[in-house]
Amino acid sequence: IGKEGRTAQSLRTILGAVSTKLRKRSVLEILE
Repeated sequence: IGKEGRTAQSLRTILGAVSTKLRKRSVLEILE
């Protein structure tokens, strides 16, 4: 899919955003 560098970077960005969202949610659950 596209150039290797671009695809890897976009996947990393998406995964990073998802993990950040999950982390924030889990932190909020722990605090409550």
